[in-house]
Amino acid sequence: MTTTPRSSYYSAGEHPHPEYELKRLREQALVFWPKELRNLQQLGLRPDMDVLDAGSGPGFIAEQLLENVPEGTVTGLELDAGLFAQSRSYLAAYEGRRLNLVQGSITDAPLPDARFDLALARLVLQHIAEPAQALSELGRVLRPGGRLVVADADDALWGSIHPGIPALVEVMELRRRHQAQRGGNRYVGRAVPAMMRAAGFTDITVEAIAVTSDELGMDALAGQLDVRARTALMVKEGVISEELVARTEGEVGDFLADPASSFMLLMFLYSGTKPAGEPR
Repeated sequence: MTTTPRSSYYSAGEHPHPEYELKRLREQALVFWPKELRNLQQLGLRPDMDVLDAGSGPGFIAEQLLENVPEGTVTGLELDAGLFAQSRSYLAAYEGRRLNLVQGSITDAPLPDARFDLALARLVLQHIAEPAQALSELGRVLRPGGRLVVADADDALWGSIHPGIPALVEVMELRRRHQAQRGGNRYVGRAVPAMMRAAGFTDITVEAIAVTSDELGMDALAGQLDVRARTALMVKEGVISEELVARTEGEVGDFLADPASSFMLLMFLYSGTKPAGEPR
């Protein structure tokens, strides 16, 4: 009998090429951040806030948050031991008065009630089997009137590639199934607003953020098409064939070499407010 992993994301030591995955995560964080920050500020992010980065991974977003709450604090919450250790190393210069790194689960956080003004769960709900429980837990640690922001994807509206890469369509479907088998859901985005309402949040909003090669240059997004690194575990587990990976790599290479190619990625920001009348 098998059990569902606590997260569908790679556990410590599981990814065959962790250095490539860290590079991809950093590029992904930085390419979205300018527009993401603008939206967070419109949703109420202020320089003096106490902010929770829930599912903080290797610490790339926590670093950006620290720079934008110079009078506040940032707490990074991460379950995976490997990513937690990576964040401790990466953010060593910051840890102390304004940064607190905590190892623990987003569904059962070792954090006090009503501690934060804003909680950000970025690309984490798609990896857990109990996203509704995570939203309830984030509500617990927010102060009354505090804001929750969920940044995540819905693969039905993930972006666009022109001209198309036929083999990549098959790879992406296999990735969705693989993540679902591990307890995740790459279509979680569409369910977030209803789960927020069920968790007691009000003033729910949805915004889309698009980043494109036409705006930023193809080099800024090319790492997200690194099929070899993103399917390495699937090859190891027999979920995808080496032949399909090699064929997709070839098609991606042709796409990247074509100066007329265009690539767009979408991420959605779902936000809600913890009612001010709730007790601390």
